[in-house]
Amino acid sequence: MTAGRIGVDAATQPSSGERRRGRNLSIDSLRGVAIILMVAGHVIGGDSTEGMRVADDSTIRTSYLLLADLRIPLFTALSGYVYATRPLRAPEQLRRFVVGKAKRLLVPLVTVGLVFTVVQALAPGTNAESDLNNWWMLFVYGQWHFWFLQAIMILLVGAGVLNALGVLSTRRQTLLVIVTTALVAIFVEVPFPFNVFSVNGAIRLAPFFLVGYAVARFWPLAVPARRVLLVAAGVLFGVRAAQIIVKVELPPAIDGALGIVLGLVGIAALIAFREELQVPFLAHLGYFSFAIYLLHVFGTAPTRILLERFGVDSPAPVLILCLVAGLALPVLFEITFGRVTWVSWAFLGQKPYRGLPAAQSETPGPRTALAVVPSAYATGTGRRRGHR
Repeated sequence: MTAGRIGVDAATQPSSGERRRGRNLSIDSLRGVAIILMVAGHVIGGDSTEGMRVADDSTIRTSYLLLADLRIPLFTALSGYVYATRPLRAPEQLRRFVVGKAKRLLVPLVTVGLVFTVVQALAPGTNAESDLNNWWMLFVYGQWHFWFLQAIMILLVGAGVLNALGVLSTRRQTLLVIVTTALVAIFVEVPFPFNVFSVNGAIRLAPFFLVGYAVARFWPLAVPARRVLLVAAGVLFGVRAAQIIVKVELPPAIDGALGIVLGLVGIAALIAFREELQVPFLAHLGYFSFAIYLLHVFGTAPTRILLERFGVDSPAPVLILCLVAGLALPVLFEITFGRVTWVSWAFLGQKPYRGLPAAQSETPGPRTALAVVPSAYATGTGRRRGHR
């Protein structure tokens, strides 16, 4: 891969050239898992006033909380994994790098974000109110699920600068940066007036982005002690499950530390066992994950409102039907309207859809340039846990 093309793709979605060369089915499968968890989480809602408005003591709410430490962090780690395959290597490439990421992430933020803001304000039956007079807050502070686009932009630029300066060039340096960002994520939260461009989201997600980067950069073919990682993830998940089920209130620092460590270990274990988790359906879904992330709300919310109108209020069918709609509508959009050049660039930030590329297995090679092909992504501000 030539240095001259580094700035073309966004970390969460490959360039069209990469898409033509092939896909890494194991990474796409993990992306499929992540997008299902994300859409399901948004269907359920962050609390009893959002989404399905399920009670805080319900089984569905408990399942939502159980996966909170993995849902968006997994998305973020895969973004870091993808970035590591085509990192910024020199300061003079930074401008092109930033422009490429902005086209990929910030153009859809503007177009899809504005459409969503208008629909949210005018459509009957939505849970959240949207004031069109404050439309600008979407771009300054990050609202709804669009905050992730801003946060990941910060992380990409930050990682690019660190790469260009050689800070992420060795395992030891990278692990030190991961530990540092984890501590910052636990103890630092920028107060609201200064939380511009979803900087708190970037702070919370930085360790996960870097762990994905580290795995792809330094252990691309085999993660050491992966069984130990799996056992450790199981133990940590058990601790979190017990805390949620018994309703134990932990001090904020301990709660944040548990979430960070569980997320890091759990994600590392998932990536380590990615070949075993490879499923064609999930891989196909993962390929469209950026479109799903951006557009899923246009499928989930109308479906929920229609079900309410027809008197369907049982949680299971509502969750399943909304999930299917949230996954299917964006895929349908990309394979139809996404073939139109201006539509694809304006709303998806990418070249037009030309069909799924062939699969490509991971093969030995330079550890900084594996031929993997990922797709993209992910919420709000506020709570340190539950990244949504």
